Amino acid sequence: MLKLAVIGSFRRPNYPKVRSIIEAFRLAGLHVTSPAGTEIISGEEFVRFESDPPNQSDAQIQTETLERIFSADAVYVITGPNGYVGKTTCYEIGRVIQRRQPVFFDDFPDDLPVHIPPTYVVSPAEFVLRYLEMNERPTWLFESGQGDVFDGERRLIGYAVDRKE
Repeated sequence: MLKLAVIGSFRRPNYPKVRSIIEAFRLAGLHVTSPAGTEIISGEEFVRFESDPPNQSDAQIQTETLERIFSADAVYVITGPNGYVGKTTCYEIGRVIQRRQPVFFDDFPDDLPVHIPPTYVVSPAEFVLRYLEMNERPTWLFESGQGDVFDGERRLIGYAVDRKE
């Protein structure tokens, strides 16, 4: 079973969209490693859920969340209005990219200074079609592709890049 972590803008106005997408992924047969999908109890900048232990700090919760994100085969980012993802999600995306973990988006993020190839912007239905029904293998954002941005990202994680002098 393909494991998927869902991250993104979980602020209250966007959370019904998040819960709907998580439910669609689960009904399709994906194992969602994060979040649990419980109700938001507090937070604008750092969202806390009913399932979060109340005695833990934001840093502890974030570390445990990253462990669940890293346990997934792929990550799906849900943007808010106008492509908003926010600081915490930008941090998570950066960690995911450095790990060479596949990451997909429901829309192009506006507040993330990273090149996102169009093939990594997919609806939940397209994600299910490609990666469950057609058994396509999720790949790292910069695994293929040409140009300075792709070469630079590959160098950052230690890939050998052919240089044409």
